[in-house]
Amino acid sequence: MATATLSASGAASCIFIILAATTMSMATSYSYARETSSRSCIAAERAALLSFKTSMTSDLAKRLDSWRGHHCCQWSGVTCNNRTGQVVKLSLRNAFIKEDKKIVWCMPHGESGGLEGKISSSLLALQHLKHLDLSGNNLGGVGVTIPKFLGSIKSLTYLNLACMNFDGGVPPQLGNLSRLLHLNLEASVFSDTLLHSDDISWLSRLGLLRSLDMSGVNLSTIPDWVRVVTIVPSLEVLQLSQCGLSLQHEPIVHSNLSSLQVLDLYSNRIDTLNPTYWFWDVLIIKELDLSSNKIVGQLPDAIGNMTSLQTLRLGGNYLSGVKSELFKNLCNLSWLELWSNEINQDMSDFMEGFPACTKSKLWSLDLSATNLTGRIPSSIKQWKNLSDLQLSDNRLVGSIPLGLGKMTNLRSLILNNNQLNGSVSEEHFASLVYLMELSLSHNPVHITISSNWIPAFNLEVAHFASTKMGPHFPLWLKGQKDIWDLDISDTGIVDLVPVWFWTVFSNVSYVNISCNQISGRLPATLEFMTSAQMLDLNSNDFTGLLPLLPESLLFLDISRNSLSGPLPQDFGATMLRERVLFANHINGTIPIYVCQLQYMEVLDLSENLLVGQLPQCSKGRDDKEELNTTVDPGNRLLSALILHNNNLSGKFPEFCNTVHF
Repeated sequence: MATATLSASGAASCIFIILAATTMSMATSYSYARETSSRSCIAAERAALLSFKTSMTSDLAKRLDSWRGHHCCQWSGVTCNNRTGQVVKLSLRNAFIKEDKKIVWCMPHGESGGLEGKISSSLLALQHLKHLDLSGNNLGGVGVTIPKFLGSIKSLTYLNLACMNFDGGVPPQLGNLSRLLHLNLEASVFSDTLLHSDDISWLSRLGLLRSLDMSGVNLSTIPDWVRVVTIVPSLEVLQLSQCGLSLQHEPIVHSNLSSLQVLDLYSNRIDTLNPTYWFWDVLIIKELDLSSNKIVGQLPDAIGNMTSLQTLRLGGNYLSGVKSELFKNLCNLSWLELWSNEINQDMSDFMEGFPACTKSKLWSLDLSATNLTGRIPSSIKQWKNLSDLQLSDNRLVGSIPLGLGKMTNLRSLILNNNQLNGSVSEEHFASLVYLMELSLSHNPVHITISSNWIPAFNLEVAHFASTKMGPHFPLWLKGQKDIWDLDISDTGIVDLVPVWFWTVFSNVSYVNISCNQISGRLPATLEFMTSAQMLDLNSNDFTGLLPLLPESLLFLDISRNSLSGPLPQDFGATMLRERVLFANHINGTIPIYVCQLQYMEVLDLSENLLVGQLPQCSKGRDDKEELNTTVDPGNRLLSALILHNNNLSGKFPEFCNTVHF
């Protein structure tokens, strides 16, 4: 008993000591946390950051508004070492950049809303900076190169300068960043600037590099680029899309890229795939993108050895005789693109060539424009994991199998431009609750969906052009409020446009209901379709006045209708490029407002009842006051002005001298 008492007493003492120690530790941690959070950053580094801010000429998103006061470690985008207070990370990536497994979108100059200005050399004072991300900000411009001094921030392990509008050559000084693990220099190919390099030998000095993206950088003058990149042993991700690259016909057989998992050579000048190319032997590659090149001939059998492949993109080439048996060992494959190559096979036979393991893994399959023939096999329902199925632009015949309606993971079903026939009913979509994109256009199928059917899905893209959908307006569309791209042109609809149509699709970007016999009036609220960019309503029976148009509209075709009355004095849609109104009953004069449409390329008012003279749209001294805001004629884009079969008089405006009539 005594022993037990002593043990309990000892245990109590131990518990007391542990609690005391824990309390002291918590107090110390709390005290340190307070000290760290209240500590201002290093004065020299704060000054360097403020100098960087001063070099900015625009900050529309107010990313740097918090950059004030002494506590720079609390500024937006700045991260400091908790112990030393030194700046170790500066991340000011523009929020517009959208990254996924396929692409990073670079916005054109002036549309990104990011920072504008120049990169200050004051960043050299951040001697412990490891992570620098300025991607998506317009800190370049014509004649502005990537700053050479960035190669002197030798503590960097991460450098992202993607989509920054730089010009000129890539500085070899970046090869001094020997600690670098990730380097992204991606450039936009839709820019006034051109980032290029004639020598990438500096990459060989980046022995620790794991990820390299130079997509969009012109490397076309470097014949031995393969030799350079293949001596960087640690590379796991190599992205060189749209670089103007080609592969030599006498390839390097071996490389040091034993760690490579992602190889992106999209949209280059590659024209052959020799079976001995170095990447066929990198057995751990998970993603291989050779799409949109100029590859001819047959796909090498070596593809079957790449058993780790999860994503394979070969679309947009000139491959012939592609056989599914080549993929028999690719049991990890989840994404396969073969579009615009020559399969030249019955679809049933082609699909049967895949191994069972692929049928359970694959979730994206694009066989568009591959010269597939025959029917869509009923066994397609076995591919239950498919989310994206694209079979457009082939020679497929017969009816659409009901088994498609049981592929519960389908989000995108693209079957347009085939020879499919038969009926399409709600049963075809019974279990497709995730369906977002549906295209059946240009197939002679009958859409026999009940008017009171309520779909389980919410479409974003709906294409039914040149199918047999009429004569009644498809009422099941009433619940599809997420659609931004709608095409029901030439579908045999002979009906009054329902009132709900303009409300349900008020957020749509593209609408095509042309070549039907749809009647009714255009709503006065048309201007409130604030996302609309294209409205094609031609060859119907719309009546009444032309209302004010959406400000975002770029293309309008309402020709071959029965519109009447005068044109509005203010059209709206100041960005409109094509306005096609021929073959209506529009009367009155052409309003002077057309003089303000700077971006107008095509204006077709022919075959109407217009009278009077054309506005001269000049800026001479004797012009009327209301013309003072007109566009400089030298800046006009107008290339086609079509006015025949009216009752117009007078002379053409001077700016029309180069216009086609």
